[in-house]
Amino acid sequence: MKKETRAGYAGQTNEDLFALFKQNNNEQVFDELYNRYNKRLYAYCLAIVKDREIAEDMFQTVMTNVFQRRESFTGGNFEAWIFTIARNLCLKANRNKKATTPIEEMTDLLPDTSDAMDRDVFLSEALNTALGTLPDEFSQPLLLRYFGDFSYEEIAEKTGISLSLVKVRLFRAKKLLASKLHNLIAE
Repeated sequence: MKKETRAGYAGQTNEDLFALFKQNNNEQVFDELYNRYNKRLYAYCLAIVKDREIAEDMFQTVMTNVFQRRESFTGGNFEAWIFTIARNLCLKANRNKKATTPIEEMTDLLPDTSDAMDRDVFLSEALNTALGTLPDEFSQPLLLRYFGDFSYEEIAEKTGISLSLVKVRLFRAKKLLASKLHNLIAE
């Protein structure tokens, strides 16, 4: 029966579904929105906070805020609204993280290059470190494109910049990221 319900919403936009949810407090409609966004929104949160547990908490907090504060959405692009909430919460979580890491945890970050899996962990850490050093104007389009799976047009709409500027920033972000990764791996 759940599949039938989901199929019934297939032709409706996110904005239409959210308006229906606001109007009728229909939890099935909210479940549909949740299912449409759960993977992309979680991946986006994870890309920003770089911790699975915190990303899960951020994702749940975003969805709770959307549910509880549904009246604050007054129209426009629902997807831009929900990803803006996610971005703001994740950036706040990053600011609230401890600035230092206990020495016991640091030994877990040191790679053992004898094993391919450990090399992958090292490369993943290097990527996260390099992403964290990019200026916001470059990291946000990159995160939206590769972790949020947004098109160039959607990124332009969400960030309020032109399509050509999105392309330029993504190009520059990839070049900066490649340079930073090269420097990190060379060390």
